[in-house]
Amino acid sequence: MKNVECRTQAELDAALKDPNVWPILVGDGVFEVSGSASVRASGSASVRAWDSASVRASGSASVRASDSASVRAWDSGRVSASGGATVKASGGASVTA
Repeated sequence: MKNVECRTQAELDAALKDPNVWPILVGDGVFEVSGSASVRASGSASVRAWDSASVRASGSASVRASDSASVRAWDSGRVSASGGATVKASGGASVTA
């Protein structure tokens, strides 16, 4: 699997169509992921995840998760979770549920 940096929602949407790509969300972008999408967020990326989406967040990335979304956060990652969302946090990550 290859890593692809995405700085816009359009770049993310294109990357998610390739099953051999692991999208990495970077920059000040705001991204939405759903379905069975699996992404990594870093820097100051902001992600809204729902359905069965999976997000790994590090750096100053923030994630808002709902439904069955799962999030793994570390460093200064921030997560806000509701519904049946699952969150694993370590290091300095913060979680609001």
